[in-house]
Amino acid sequence: MDDLLSQLRDIHGLDAAGWWPLAPGWYGLAGLLVLAGALVAGVIRARQKRARGARAEMLARLAALRGGGATTKERAAALSEILRLLAMQGHGRGACAGLEGAEWLGWLSRHDPKGFDWVENGRILIEAPYAPPALTEDRNLEPLIRAAEEWVR
Repeated sequence: MDDLLSQLRDIHGLDAAGWWPLAPGWYGLAGLLVLAGALVAGVIRARQKRARGARAEMLARLAALRGGGATTKERAAALSEILRLLAMQGHGRGACAGLEGAEWLGWLSRHDPKGFDWVENGRILIEAPYAPPALTEDRNLEPLIRAAEEWVR
């Protein structure tokens, strides 16, 4: 038996296993990563497209406020609605949906990207719904519309 054991030789010359070709599982993982990346890119593009569409819609609504046909009271109410939508889109419903009166105007002033003073210049937005039409007809909404357009851009 010792003769047989002495005849055994150790195995030499085998190379270590290489990393290439990859096991099939790695190809599956790579495919899933590519698919996930394409899905994320598609979602991002869809959100950007929706945002551009919403921005264009808001600008069109603001431009329509300049046209005739509506009373100043109606235009102020529409402008207030547009500002509320802009604020909720940018800061979330909880941050601004429940604000009213001077508190709402203060919030607008603090968050306006161009620093427009809504407290001083935007009083018509909170007074117009309760004022008689004769008191609101001589008010100029143009500075407020321009400030809202700057917010959209």
